[in-house]
Amino acid sequence: QYFASSVHSGCAAMECGRRVQRTPLVIGVGVALCVAKGTGFCASSQQGLSAPLQPQLQQLQQAAPRLRASAPGASGPQASAASGSLASAAAATGIAGALVAAVGRRAGRRLAPLVARRAVTDEADLTMSVLMSKYASAIKDLRAKAADLLEDQDDEYLLRFAVEHKGDVNLAYDNLQKVVQWRKREGKKIVEDAAAAIKLALAGGKWDNAPVFAASPNSDKLGKFLTSSQIILVTLPSGDLCSCIRASAIDDKAMMQAVTIPELCDFFIYAREVNMTIANMRSKKSGKLVRLVAANDLSNVSKFPDDKFQKALTQSSASATLLYPGLAGPTVILNLPGIVRLLVSFLTPLFPGAVQQRIKFAKGPMSYLTDLSDALKEPTRSQFVEDLQAVLQ
Repeated sequence: QYFASSVHSGCAAMECGRRVQRTPLVIGVGVALCVAKGTGFCASSQQGLSAPLQPQLQQLQQAAPRLRASAPGASGPQASAASGSLASAAAATGIAGALVAAVGRRAGRRLAPLVARRAVTDEADLTMSVLMSKYASAIKDLRAKAADLLEDQDDEYLLRFAVEHKGDVNLAYDNLQKVVQWRKREGKKIVEDAAAAIKLALAGGKWDNAPVFAASPNSDKLGKFLTSSQIILVTLPSGDLCSCIRASAIDDKAMMQAVTIPELCDFFIYAREVNMTIANMRSKKSGKLVRLVAANDLSNVSKFPDDKFQKALTQSSASATLLYPGLAGPTVILNLPGIVRLLVSFLTPLFPGAVQQRIKFAKGPMSYLTDLSDALKEPTRSQFVEDLQAVLQ
């Protein structure tokens, strides 16, 4: 609400970007907000910006009048409403960038095992044989160090821990300890319910999602809020899984009145358990380490998520990173408002290479996707997965 509340919010966001190691994407939020709200860039917000950012900011400043003129409903009350929507979407994108930047700075510190490093996105070749060879020594040492923790887990199971922690055996071991402990204690029911549901889903020779959803924690409460119009899972041509969520279609306030934050977290962790199981099965079959790509569809986004919903997403994401290492692939941002897409095109070349690998922006709108559930039916499904794959390349 602060970011989108007034004309000063744009300059404040730019100042925030300058202070947080001049994070380009956060600075981009300030620019986007200024553009959307119809103001210029204040001088104080430009002071101290690194030289590589100055040309982009100057280009954006020159383009601001054209950007405002091209916005839907560029005058009167309609312009005000459009500005709020654009500002909210831009702020959401910028905040995500700030989080990524913060995570990157902490990656080498004591919180390293607990943050979303998405190390799997740094691997140039995801062929299982190549990765097994690359991390053979780390896997061998990890197996020896964790002999008292392991039961029948094979080397391919340990591979994800090795990849996640870049071959650091000590970090991988600490992660493995926490995972084994959780699966035997507080997560035991989730693990067992997911395994039984997957068995039923595959019993007919073709995937049936009904038993999987029915067995999910609190599905009786969440069934009307999380349908295929809000969240779907598709398989990409590369073999990776992709979970796509359309936040604007979720009645998050009503949902968070029906469930608690821990209950929704359990649902998301259950979903990740299913994702990991399927990813491991497909990795063995295909000979390629299958990842889970996260796609965020920002169609019709006009506000920030409900606070409780945001907390559930944050907490479950942190837990999933710890409990399912080496699974998370890139994050894809879909259907950004036109102005924000243009800003992103200016700023993306400034991102560090690792960030560019982890966050991908669709260059154009997927206007054919009226309802997210359309992506599960042909011919829209084929077009959707091909477009997603193109964004990732």
